[in-house]
Amino acid sequence: MTTEQAFEIVSKIIFDRACQLIVGGNPAYESEKVLFHIEMSMHEWGYKSPKVSEYCDVIKQENDIMRDMGIE
Repeated sequence: MTTEQAFEIVSKIIFDRACQLIVGGNPAYESEKVLFHIEMSMHEWGYKSPKVSEYCDVIKQENDIMRDMGIE
């Protein structure tokens, strides 16, 4: 397994858990922060993953909806 694959696997695990929270009606603010941190770390290591970028974007969009609704 490459380092890039490891980043993607960890990101997928975090993304799946965040989706469970959101489907349950709860925000996943911490997951959003972690995913963006992973993406930033990947960039620092010279990796660019469309999968991880998509995970970040999807969770941010869902969390933005919750923020707009005033859910803390």
